[in-house]
Amino acid sequence: MEKYSEVVGLPVICSDNGKKAGNIEDIVFCPEERKVKAFILEQKGYELIKKVILMKDVESLGKDAVLIKDASCIRTMKSLEKSGELEGKGEIKGLRIISRAGNDLGIVKDILFDRKTGIVEGVEVSDGLIQDIMEGRKIIPLFGKVEFGEENILVGNEAVEEMRNTGGGIKNRLLGKQNRGDIPTE
Repeated sequence: MEKYSEVVGLPVICSDNGKKAGNIEDIVFCPEERKVKAFILEQKGYELIKKVILMKDVESLGKDAVLIKDASCIRTMKSLEKSGELEGKGEIKGLRIISRAGNDLGIVKDILFDRKTGIVEGVEVSDGLIQDIMEGRKIIPLFGKVEFGEENILVGNEAVEEMRNTGGGIKNRLLGKQNRGDIPTE
């Protein structure tokens, strides 16, 4: 499982000659399909044309680099949009998560996806800076009935229950130490 925040910035290497093609600047998602569509390369100098690598052209996505076959895998954003290969692209990061019970769970701050298939498996949610520090960010798995809108993601109650078991933060660390006897509980 990969995180959006950990993939952005990785170098892209051509496996045919070992040359660096650039660095990942952003990821293109298709919320409808819940998939990574492509990776946008950082622009160099005065380049105006965005260069993109489709997920299907990625040979390997590791912790330290993204491997593609060769430079022919790099295409322009404009050509991919014309051909329809980026149809359905949209944003996931920054969307508000709402439960089917009508509760606001927070905002998507990071996206977790499968490194081989590109399928979005879950999202990391922030409920504000204080909550992040005290309880840590929660991870909501995207299973069951999940609806993506332009401003919100609607998730089922089973995903909310699963989310309650994630996170960390100061509160959980202190409670963990109390349970181990490191901190007196007077």
